[in-house]
Formats: sequence, structure tokens, C-alpha cells
Amino acid sequence: MASKRTSRFTGNRKAAIGLIVVCIVGTAILIVARSSEPTSAASVAPPSTLAPASTAVPARTQKAPAAPAAKAQSGETAKAGQNLEPVTIVGCLVQDNEAFRLKNTEGEDAPKGRSWKSGFIKKSSKTIELSDARHRLNLGRHVGERVSVTGMLEDRELHGTSLKRVAESCE
Repeated sequence: MASKRTSRFTGNRKAAIGLIVVCIVGTAILIVARSSEPTSAASVAPPSTLAPASTAVPARTQKAPAAPAAKAQSGETAKAGQNLEPVTIVGCLVQDNEAFRLKNTEGEDAPKGRSWKSGFIKKSSKTIELSDARHRLNLGRHVGERVSVTGMLEDRELHGTSLKRVAESCE
């Protein structure tokens, strides 16, 4: 009878240890995936919503030196200024209803992200919305082609200013 109890507890112990190891590995993967993602874009408010330093600080607390606030504000404007530079992204142009998108994007400025399909370990290219406010790029004629688009990138939406065909098909 004592041997039955011993074997029963041994099986439960192995299952418990296995469960603990799986939990630890899963937690480690989530920590690594979360810590390696850039969060600066999410934490910076758009420049239009930033209040001037004189209105943001009440009159009672202006006795403190204003130099640290000025440094923080200049850093935020520097990050916002980076988004104003034109970027060039190469991708496959597809159309969904009235919206145009770039898939399988490449380029130095192309946004990358993690997916559950790769276990949040590998970064892959993200699909980008493409807008042509002036209708000068003739996006409809280039659907299904690999194109290089230059424009302003803002929150995974590219406001195109020029388009160049790279290949006749996306493959």
C-alpha cells in the first residue's frame, strides 16, 4: 500500500515541476518580447496637444528652475521632428475596397512588429496604410506590383508623395 502512494505522488510531482517550468519559460518570453518593443511612439503626445510651458505650470510652482522642463520639451520636439522627414518604403501594393496598403514592406524606415505566430520572438514587416490625398500617384494602376513609395510616415499610415515601380509583380 505504501508503494502505491509513493508512485502516485511521484507522478504528481513530475507534472507540477513540468507546469512550473512551462510557466517560467512563458513568462520569460513575454518579458523579452515586451522589453524589446519600442514604446517611445506611444508615450510621446503629438506636438499639437502639447501645452506651452507657461500654461502647463501653475504660477505658485514657478519658483523651481525651468531648465529641466525645457530639456524634456526639446527632446519631445526632436522626436516629433523625426516623423516629419520623408521615408521610402518598398512593398507590394494591394487594394481592399477603397483603401490601399503596402504589404511585405522593406526599407530602413519600414515598421516592424512581433506576432504570436513567431512566438513574439522574431520581428516581421507590418502592413502600412497608403494614402494619396492629391490623387497624383495613380495607385489603382499599380495594384499587384512591387513599388517604392516616398512620403511621410505617421502611425503606420504613409502619406505618399512619389511612387516608383520596382517589379511588375509582388512575387
